[in-house]
Amino acid sequence: MVILLSERKSKIAREIREILSFYNANFIDDKTVINNNGSFCVINIFKPCEIKLTKGIAVICDNTKRFENQTLPINIIGICEDNNRNAVRIFHKNHLAVISCGINSKNTVTFSSIDESFFVLSLQRCIYSKDGKKIEPTELKIKLRQKYEPFSILAACAVLLYFGITPTEI
Repeated sequence: MVILLSERKSKIAREIREILSFYNANFIDDKTVINNNGSFCVINIFKPCEIKLTKGIAVICDNTKRFENQTLPINIIGICEDNNRNAVRIFHKNHLAVISCGINSKNTVTFSSIDESFFVLSLQRCIYSKDGKKIEPTELKIKLRQKYEPFSILAACAVLLYFGITPTEI
C-alpha cells in the first residue's frame, strides 16, 4: 500500500500516480477508484485521517503543514524530498525510517545523470523491499517517456523498488 499525502491539486501527486499507473498500480482517492489489476495500491489523501496498516509507504508530496498532526503506523516507510522539513518532522515524530529523494549526494535516491531521453537512478544506501529483501546500492539506466518533476521520478522509483519492481521506463 502506498499513501500519497498531498494537497488536492498537487502536481507531484498527479505525476507519481501517472508513473505508478504505468506499472499497473491500483488507485483510490475520495473521487476515483481505478483497478489496473496491479500488485499494489496507491491511495491519495488530502487531509489527516486514521491510517492502520501493517506495511507500506507514505509519500509526503508537498511542503505543507496540512499533515503536521498526522499519525502513521511505526512499520510504514516515509518518502520525502530532502528539503521538505515539514515531511521530515512528521516522519521523525512518528519514528519512521525515511527514504530521502533529491538531487544531491546525501539522498538515498538521486540521479547519477539525466538527459532528455533517459536518466541514471542512483540508490546511495541499502533499502529493504516489502518482502524484506535487501536492495544494495546500485545505478539503473531508465528510459524517460516524458518530462516529470525530479521528485516525482525519484519517489516513484523508490516505491517501485520497495515493491520489488525494477523500473526500466518512466
